[in-house]
Amino acid sequence: MAFHDLASLPPAAVAAVAQTCEALITAEGQEQATLRERQLLATLFLDLLGQPWPAQPAATMPVGLAGLVLSHRQRQEVMQLLTLLAFLEPRLDQAKVQLLERIAAELQVEPGVVADLEEVCRGHVLKAFGDLYRRTFAALNSDGVVQGYARFILPMLGLGIDREHESRYAALDTAPAGSLGAGLRAYYQHNGFPFPGSRKGLPYAYVAIHDVHHVIGGYATDPDGELQVLGFSMGLFPDHALLIALPALLQFQMGIADPLAGSVAPKLKDQLDAPTFAQALQRGAATTGPIRDFHWDFWPWIDRPLSDVRRDLQVLPASGAP
Repeated sequence: MAFHDLASLPPAAVAAVAQTCEALITAEGQEQATLRERQLLATLFLDLLGQPWPAQPAATMPVGLAGLVLSHRQRQEVMQLLTLLAFLEPRLDQAKVQLLERIAAELQVEPGVVADLEEVCRGHVLKAFGDLYRRTFAALNSDGVVQGYARFILPMLGLGIDREHESRYAALDTAPAGSLGAGLRAYYQHNGFPFPGSRKGLPYAYVAIHDVHHVIGGYATDPDGELQVLGFSMGLFPDHALLIALPALLQFQMGIADPLAGSVAPKLKDQLDAPTFAQALQRGAATTGPIRDFHWDFWPWIDRPLSDVRRDLQVLPASGAP
């Protein structure tokens, strides 16, 4: 199953995307791609474009990529593929990231986010994550920096606890068996997670929808499951796909800690299963309905059978999803 939009690219555009992929994994011919990169590139290209990997594309950037990949959605999907390629090996390569930044600027897809990734390469980790937080606060909740950080910090001090949603989460004990609410209750109980907005929990405005994605997508909370659910969310929110994914990719693939998430998630290396991540990305892209709104009010759906919720949102089945 290819991305719907990339599957419709004309042959010249497909060739240009392939050449761009080759340029990226070799840093425009400056480096030798690893065997793993070669194998995964062929798999991902077929999975996401629906085309076999061509024989020996040039390792230089094609001229006029933006003139061949015309729609913004196609450009977003190309950037999602290229970003995944930059993370196939568990080390950040500055030459590849700099090329990714150039491509993001040409395609006009989240260039500032990719610039933050280059800051990580330069060793400016706190600066990079600080800017990623700023972008996240603004893009997802229209929060300023102070308000965004306050949402995380104040509940830990017993201030700003979300009483309205606290009572709603407590009522999940009475959710019908097999419902979205029962699945959400089991998710919190099984993982030992506090409810979003509670004193020990993370902010409702940022975390509640993430937890619902875990349940609807059927994703676990181990590093592989967290990466998959973020792939799913990338597909749902293509305007902010790289912003959503980069912190977790750095955390679980590169072993570079997210200062906020580091307290609740370990920093690890080489956890990315790229084909499975791509499948989750495709599932999110194919999903429809109100879940594509970051501020979706899922509470009216809470007592509905989880199978019906998935059906009505057109969530594709995935192996291992309960």
